[in-house]
Amino acid sequence: RLTQEECKMIGTMTQDTKDRIRQLEGQKVILEDRLEHLGYASNLVKMHEVEEQIFEIEDTIKKLIS
Repeated sequence: RLTQEECKMIGTMTQDTKDRIRQLEGQKVILEDRLEHLGYASNLVKMHEVEEQIFEIEDTIKKLIS
């Protein structure tokens, strides 16, 4: 989740940036759910791919917030 400082920074962002962050957070939730289901199936290759996608989303969000 976001820190208090990040939340303050979001307050000064454009609506487009806020919408993009919201979209990325939604994608992240979907991928985390997929990751959980893949864990039950023991599909390590797919799990790694999804983990990479989650990392990229988190990285993009951090860049948008900075």
